[in-house]
Amino acid sequence: MAAILTGIVLNKRPLSGVIEEGARKGEGWRFLSMEINDMRFGRVWSCQLRGDDPQYDDLEGADLIGHKVKVTVSAQTAGERTLKDGRKIMQIRTQVTNLKDLGVPADEDE
Repeated sequence: MAAILTGIVLNKRPLSGVIEEGARKGEGWRFLSMEINDMRFGRVWSCQLRGDDPQYDDLEGADLIGHKVKVTVSAQTAGERTLKDGRKIMQIRTQVTNLKDLGVPADEDE
């Protein structure tokens, strides 16, 4: 059974780059970075939708900020991240797929 995350998109931005080390050195990568607020438990999930996902091109320009979405969690990793101010933090990254836009919640329309 797959894990499902439902929440509000707080932000979304495309990211891309080139792998600098290892066997895949020189290969390009891209993904959509989204923070999704799981309002049931009050957590914010750092989510990534891979550039090779069938939905990527349609979602890259979509205005999802403030929308309720439902996604399938396909993988999770944890690793150190360096912030702009130089601090290092541990971050869980959640890879998602099968994003369904459930629209702007009713109380947000008013």
